[in-house]
Amino acid sequence: MFADEAVRPAKQYVTAAPSLASDLSWLLFVASQPSMQARYPKLAEMFKGREDLAARVRSFWNDSSDGACFAEMQVLAHHAGALSETDADSLWAAIESAVATVPLDLEMPSESAEERAVFLERFRMLRSSPDLLRSYLELLQEVWAPVDDTWQQALPIIEEAGRHVVAQYERVRSLELLITPGCDILEKRMPEIVAELEAGKPLLFIPCLFFGSSMYLEFSDVVVIGTGVGQGDVVARAQTESVARRLKAVADPTRLALLHSLATAPSSVGELALLFRLAQPTVSMHVKVLRQSGLVRSERQGGRMRLSADAAAVELLLGELRQAVLLGAAVTEPPGANTTGSDLMPATVVDNTRSAAPVTS
Repeated sequence: MFADEAVRPAKQYVTAAPSLASDLSWLLFVASQPSMQARYPKLAEMFKGREDLAARVRSFWNDSSDGACFAEMQVLAHHAGALSETDADSLWAAIESAVATVPLDLEMPSESAEERAVFLERFRMLRSSPDLLRSYLELLQEVWAPVDDTWQQALPIIEEAGRHVVAQYERVRSLELLITPGCDILEKRMPEIVAELEAGKPLLFIPCLFFGSSMYLEFSDVVVIGTGVGQGDVVARAQTESVARRLKAVADPTRLALLHSLATAPSSVGELALLFRLAQPTVSMHVKVLRQSGLVRSERQGGRMRLSADAAAVELLLGELRQAVLLGAAVTEPPGANTTGSDLMPATVVDNTRSAAPVTS
């Protein structure tokens, strides 16, 4: 008789990544819904004087879908492997290339059969009309252009918030505790989602700067959950975690001495090893930490990699530390920050909680 082998639970693959496409989907929804503009006045300001743009968003898809949902854009981004893309030009190119190859037998448990039918018809229209595809991409670009600088500057905060959410999930191992109620299809499918995650299906958290409620998308290969970072407490925590991470990098006396030396004179790893009488692998390890923290940069000169301290990054760290300690970590909310305190997570659901555009709580 052989003893039964213990059944090991499948490893869970949980990651977080910013998504330009997901934040853009919220802007498109706000542009198309007057009720959402009233709810999110800071976002609505982005469309002041551009009422014609909001009207074009509302009328672009003249089909049976409620509102002006552009969730098919996120589907195209996922198909192109660009759902976590952060560069606008790269995203537009990825979406354009995906139109020709996106499958027309889409499997999306998060969407109803009717919603999938709407997506597929839109894919066919984009595929058959180069002019429509060009207008589609131009509309996406026009909506996103005014906020790109703000979003790019906020990327470190968004990424920190993503790491924070993953850490929370690792601690509690419960989506129910992390997701605000409101999305009917997500709540209905929660038992199936939990079972899929336990069986090893990847889970991707997307921290969104402009979202206000909760987002749920599910593809055959990944479950996507949106997490809003618009609330002051989340942003403040992300900012202080970012400061703490960089302070930890210079808390080591050797690394601080290396940073001081590199601020005085650019050097190679070999030169630093000789100067500090350390083994090159040891110096490389310390330099890697400093580079990952953004405090040291490298440049190839004459075939050798020269390292130098990034004075601007050091000044930024000192300024953020001063802000956090002396000024009470005053946080400036991003343009999409919620003002009601009731919306905690993003969502791809419309007002009646069908999945396809953000839900209101």
